[in-house]
This record gives sequence, C-alpha cells and structure tokens, in this order.
Amino acid sequence: MLRSGAGRGGSQKQPTGAGLRQRTHTRGIAVAATIITNGIIRTDAFAEPVEALTVSRGRILAAGSRDEAEAVAGSGAQIHDLKGASVIPGLVESHVHPIFYGLTRNWADCRSPLNRDIADVQKTLRATLRNLTGNAWVRGWGYDDTLLFENRHPTRDDLDAVSTDVPVIVSHISGHFVVANTKAMEVAGVTEEMSDPAEGRLVRDGNGKLTGLMWELGAVNLIMDAAPKPRESELQDAAVHALSTAASRGMTSVHDLGIGLMGGAMELETWEHLADADRIPIRVIGYLRGDYATDLLDARPDLFTAGPRGNFDLVGAKYWADGSIQGLSAALTQPYSCAQESCGDLLFEFDHLVNLVKTIDAAGGQCAVHANGDRAIRTVVDAFAEVKKDGGRSDSRHRIEHLQMASANDIEDLIAAGGAASVFANHIYYWGDRHRDIFIGEERASRIEPLADAVSKGLHFGLHSDCPITPMDSLRTLWTAVTRETSSGVTLGPEQRLTPAQALHSLTADSAWLAGAEGTRGTLLPGMDADLAVLDRDILHSNSAELADVGVVGTMVGGEWVFTA
Repeated sequence: MLRSGAGRGGSQKQPTGAGLRQRTHTRGIAVAATIITNGIIRTDAFAEPVEALTVSRGRILAAGSRDEAEAVAGSGAQIHDLKGASVIPGLVESHVHPIFYGLTRNWADCRSPLNRDIADVQKTLRATLRNLTGNAWVRGWGYDDTLLFENRHPTRDDLDAVSTDVPVIVSHISGHFVVANTKAMEVAGVTEEMSDPAEGRLVRDGNGKLTGLMWELGAVNLIMDAAPKPRESELQDAAVHALSTAASRGMTSVHDLGIGLMGGAMELETWEHLADADRIPIRVIGYLRGDYATDLLDARPDLFTAGPRGNFDLVGAKYWADGSIQGLSAALTQPYSCAQESCGDLLFEFDHLVNLVKTIDAAGGQCAVHANGDRAIRTVVDAFAEVKKDGGRSDSRHRIEHLQMASANDIEDLIAAGGAASVFANHIYYWGDRHRDIFIGEERASRIEPLADAVSKGLHFGLHSDCPITPMDSLRTLWTAVTRETSSGVTLGPEQRLTPAQALHSLTADSAWLAGAEGTRGTLLPGMDADLAVLDRDILHSNSAELADVGVVGTMVGGEWVFTA
C-alpha cells in the first residue's frame, strides 16, 4: 500500500506579499492549542457542521462542540474567531505543473484572445527578442491554433520572420506541441533527414519539408532538451510562486505531474533543496517524468519509497499514452469529426506500456498515465489490469490522468484493475464548445469528464486544472464540475454534473486517497493533519453564481497559517 501520510513534514489573481505567511518552527516548544470557532466548520464533504475545532502541534485534537474543543485544548488556548466564515478540509490540486507555471511569467504570452492571429504572435515574440541577453532563446507559450484567425499552427517560416539568428520556440496551450524556427531546429540537431522519434512526430508539409511543428512529447523533447536550462534559482522562484498562488486559493496540497518537464532532472533537485530549506509552504506530491524515473532507479532504488522530505514526497512516475483532443492527437476509437481520416495516436505499444508500469510498480511507485481519448483510456486500463494479473502490488493505485472520454465500462474496469483517476474537469469550460462543434461532435462531447458515472461506479478520483494549461483554482474547478458550464454559457452533458458535496469530496478526501494519505489528510477529524481552508461562504449551500466567486480568507497547513487574506 502507498505510504499513509505521504508528504508530511490563463491569467489569475496573484497573492500579495502581505497575504503570505512565513511558517515558524515549533518542535520542542510548548505551543498553546488553537480553538477555531464561530463559523460553519465542515470536517468532510458529507458531515454536518461542527461548532469548533481544536488544533495543536499540526493535528486536529477535537471536532465538535465548543465545550468539547475547550476540554481538550487545555489552559492558554488561543481562540481563532471565524466571524461567520466557513471551514473545509484543505483543497488538493491533483494534477498541476508548478514549475512550468512559474516559469511562464518569463515567457512571451501567446495565448488568445490577446493574440488574434499569427501576426500578433510574431509581434509578441519580437517584444521578447528586444530584451534578450546572452545565449537565451525567445520562448513563447500558450498559442491555440483553433483560436487564431488562420486556424492553423505557426510554422518555422513564421518564426524565422521573428529571427533567423536567435532560436525561437512557442509552445501550444495543450503543452503537447512546440513550433521551432530554423535556428532552434539547427541547435537541437533536428534535420530534414531525421526520422520521427519514439512517442512523437516531426511534421512535414506536402513536399516533405519540416514545418517546424514538433508533434507530441517525443518530438517536443528534442527541442526542449536543447534549450538553455533555467538556473536552479529560477526554478526555485518559479516553484515557490506557484505554491504561494495555490495557498491563496485554499489549496494545501498539489500533485506535480511531470517533474522535469521544463527544467530537466534539476527540477527534482529543486524540490529536494526547497524541502531541506523548509521553503515549501504547502504539501507537494511528486511524479517524475518517466524517462528520468527509469534512469534514476538504478542509482536510487528507494526513489519512491524513501518517504517524505519535509513537505515534498516523490511517489511515482508520469507517462503519456496519447495527446490532446484539441490537438487531434488524442487516441480515439472513432475518427475526429473534423478530420475523418484521423483517430489520433497511441504513443506506446501495449506491451511497452505494461513493462513501464511493471518497472515503476516493482520499485514501489505509482504510475500516472495521461490518457484523453477512449482508445488510450482502454489501453491504459488493460495495462493496469495486466500488471495486476501478473503479480503487481495489491494497492498500487496507479492512476489515469484526465480520463476525458472514458465509458462506464472503462471506469468499472479501471476500478477492477485497482486504479484511480484525476479528471481534468476544466476541459468542460475551456474546450467544451469546440469539442462539441469541431472535434468530436455533440454525442461524444456531452460525455467528456464523466464525473457522475465515476461517482456512481465508486471510482476514487480527483479534479484538476492542469495549470498552466488552465488557471490553478480548485474552487473554480469545483464550480465547473457542479455546473458543467462552457465558456459560452451552455451546459454540456448535464447528467454528468456533480453535487457540491461530491465535488468537494473529490477535491479533498478522494484526492488524499490518490496519494495514499487518507489516514492523515482529506478530513478534519481528530488525529488528522490540520490542513484546512477558510472561505467567505458555505460552498455546500451556495448557488451556481455564488460558487463562481468564492473568496479565500485563510489557508492552514499542518496547523500553521500559510495564507491570510
């Protein structure tokens, strides 16, 4: 079984420095208990509110009446007056890329609607070029071909118009594609004679010439691995910024799904150094980029079993079985509505995927496998079942990331295989309209993120933003899971909506379960870690309009306030 207690120890509003609190050390010091009261206190998503909590030495001592709280608190207890605010267990963002998100502050923002067409993207990249120093590359991120006037990806020629002397690259909003200019391809050693790499494709035009578009991660990594790596100080700054943002929105834990994506192997060192310096304000559960994991296991056989390092815990590895629906690279059983000749791509042969999962399973780790399309989901479910049948660990909790087009049978079989999931609910709001109208049609689009099916079948699952793909705000993700409202205001697949309590359970207790931490986190019962969020309203008794604008008053991790408004 996974270790109980793992991790102990687009645009969005950013927290101000005044709201973030430095944690203090209390080991070996007599610390008075704190009684939290005078508000709506929910110990879990389905329980009736209690009158008070007692917190001491990072744990919940009591959850009940004010008299019960005072009885266990002892003399000198401090009173934290909620003044009518609401308390919930700390929110868990179960799939995010913190360092990637933090680094985007230094890159050209090529997202739409800020960039209406490719000329706008070029203008944005040229502005970055003017401020470039040393051997730096021009880096842009966030373009969406389906929102650009030309309705296509930029090409190397488009980026050569920005510069032929300096490498220029721009990442797609999905993270699954990168466009490079001729200079960047030259530095990376990508040539016309090169064959397609494993798990990716070098896109060519009708004459067989490379267009500069790197399709999926095997090709993307050819470019990204050649780009100058950020200094560790930059990686640390990016990580801390991301965690501060998370704390400001009530998150007490995040799962980093793909350590190494932007900074290579140095990202793992960054998390470990931050943990050793006690600079991680909330809990981080880590999943290492799969190729780095297999490389490191020989030197560090306890890579996934060594236990927490402060607030950081490396528990598994991340792989990608397919791409994205909006990029036409997710692996489907039936063709795309807009591209009848294509069903997307599986990035692994079945036997190879089974071997990868077996390797991580044997090392005591948890496999997290990205799968959006129904063909990819079925392949991953069957791989998990094969590993279990061949003697895999009985409580490995291998997970599917996104689970976008899962059928009810897929969910049942995933449960039977001992698996779980983290569901990209934000897809509904940000891409639901285009999934319906462009990519997969109304029938299939109405079932994306089948949350009600997951609940009815008994699947353990979290909800996520995949930040920086969409903004990191678990409360907004909760709103999306409850309303299934798209960016145009249409309700997509109303039968798959969750109740507020079901969504909150997914973002708290179930997400703790994903990381094997259900014995210490996810509820506010006596003995559990004092990880909680204070909100300006009771989200279980709020209408959809009220849920869309929930304020965070404070965030506590291990009994210490890491954010106050």
